[in-house]
Order: sequence, then structure tokens, then C-alpha cells
Amino acid sequence: MELSERKEKILSAVIEHFIATGEPVGSKLLASSFATPLSSATIRNEMAFLSDNGFLEQPHTSAGRIPSDKGYRYYIDNLLLSFAPSNADMFRILSSIDQTEGDSVRILSQALDVLSQITGCAAVATTPHSAGAVIKSTQVVPVSAHKAMIVVATSAGVLRSRLALTDSEISYELMELFYNVTAANFVGLEASEITEAKIQTAVASLGEMALDITPWLIAFYDAANEAAASDVIVKGQTNILSAVSLRNDAPQIIEFLRNSDELSAQLLGDSSKSVRIKIGNENEQSFMRNAAIVTAPYTVKNNTLGVIGVIGPSKMDYSKIIPLVRYISEAAGKLLAESMDI
Repeated sequence: MELSERKEKILSAVIEHFIATGEPVGSKLLASSFATPLSSATIRNEMAFLSDNGFLEQPHTSAGRIPSDKGYRYYIDNLLLSFAPSNADMFRILSSIDQTEGDSVRILSQALDVLSQITGCAAVATTPHSAGAVIKSTQVVPVSAHKAMIVVATSAGVLRSRLALTDSEISYELMELFYNVTAANFVGLEASEITEAKIQTAVASLGEMALDITPWLIAFYDAANEAAASDVIVKGQTNILSAVSLRNDAPQIIEFLRNSDELSAQLLGDSSKSVRIKIGNENEQSFMRNAAIVTAPYTVKNNTLGVIGVIGPSKMDYSKIIPLVRYISEAAGKLLAESMDI
């Protein structure tokens, strides 16, 4: 349904007042909000129309109106002006991310930390996943005489590691053998192509050294398989507990944020859109009826690797949060490009 200009102005005013105050909005409050004055009676009639058609709700008989999911959707799709993050927010985001490590998970975690602080929402991201991501390099980091950390890096900028124990002491010769074996058999393969059969074939070719190096190759296999899967990073979960409108559903939302598989499926959805917004009952879960999810994909060389977004109350300030999510997803893509080889 397309609304008249006056109805759109009233709907916008109700939503913006409610976002700012969290209180139902009455006709008397709105009467002083417009450059061209409207009578309280006119505003009441228009608000009644918006309520009858599902754009507004009246929590109590004598109370003012609050936006419905349909009202928020109309506002976002038709009325929300295009804003940009402030220079201060953009500087804060970029200066908070240390890309020297070249680790995509570290870069995303730092980006989410600052996003959750600025928005007051929980900030979420899926880790980079690309069908073409390959094993880029391996590393052995000795921890003790018999213990080493096996590190796997992919071309999607993902680092994964596993500890491995050996009966014999770690030596330069053993490390060199590991590098030679992984370079000859695994580097350049897609992470998802590293199978137990390939590991067994590599072990079988090592003769006397097989016993010493097998624990390292098993650790490499585990790390490579983890690197092949997309994971979810969550920051600012406690912000959910602070949101008054989410208080009753907060325990279930927090649990939802801990469920990587379910959360990842919800976030990825249609990641082809520049910004994707799901409001209240548009979410599949009943406990998200007062919540909204705003996500945007991050890309490297036109390859969508994952999404970044926020989860918070449906009365979040969309005019601020949508541009922030879009900006930080674009910034993350640029920063990640320097640590990736896709």
C-alpha cells in the first residue's frame, strides 16, 4: 500500500519519536513536530488510518501509538533518507582495526568490537568462506620439546591451529620434513579437499619418519577442515541484556547467538543484497519478535566471503545503524583484501 505524503510524514514522526524515547507517541506530541501545523484531530484521524492498516499499534486503549513491523518496513523501504557515518565514527572504526597480523578473524573481531560499542547492539559476522580458498601455507610453532602448534593459513585469510604431541623431540629436520610434505601434497589444494585418505597416503610415503610426523599431519588435517567451514563471531552480547524491549527474550537471544550453525544460516540468507534487514516477525524465531537484524556482505575482488551485521531491538536507530553496517562491511572487505590471495 502506498501512503499519502501526510500519512508518510506522520508515520516517520511516530517512528523517530519512538526510537528516540521508547514511549508511545500521541497526537498532541506530533502536533508541534511539523513545519506546516496540523490539528490534533487531523493527526488522530491519520494515526487511526495507519493503525487500521497495520502500520501502527496501540499498546493500551488510552496510550499513544508505536510502530508495527509493517510500519518499520515501510519506513525503511520508502522514507529513510540516505545517511553516512560521521567522520568521528569512521575514524574510530579504522583506527580500532590492526591488520598487521593478516588474520581475517582478528580483523573481523576488532571491527565487531567497535561496531557493538557504537551501535549498542550485538555485532556479528560470518568468517570468510570461499569455494576457491586454498591452503596457502603451513607453520610449525614449537611450544615445548615434544609439543608444537600446527598453523594453517588459507587464501581467504583464515588462520587455524592445532596442538600436536610427538614422542621424539622436535628438531629442525622434523620441521623441514613437515614443510616439505605439506608443500608437496597439500599447499594449493582447497581446504575442503584435505581428506583422511590424502593424509594416509602422505604418511605411507614417509617410511621410518611416519611415526614421528603423523601427529603433526593429523593436527594439520583438523586445522584445515576447520578452516574450510564458515564460523560466526559475536561481540557485545551484553548489549542484548541492556535493551528494555528485549528483556523477556534476552536469554533465548543470547543462546541463539551461541548457536553458530543456526545463527550462520540466519545471517547468510540472501547475501547478494547490499544491506539486508529483518524486523520482528520477519525473523524465523518467535523470540526475535521485538528484535531486528541488519547485515551487509563483505567482498574481496567481487567475491562475497561473508556478512557483518548487528542484532538489537526493532526500535534501533536505522538511520544511523544501516550506514554504519554498510560502511564497516566495505572497510572490512578492503582490509581483508590485503591479507588474502583469492
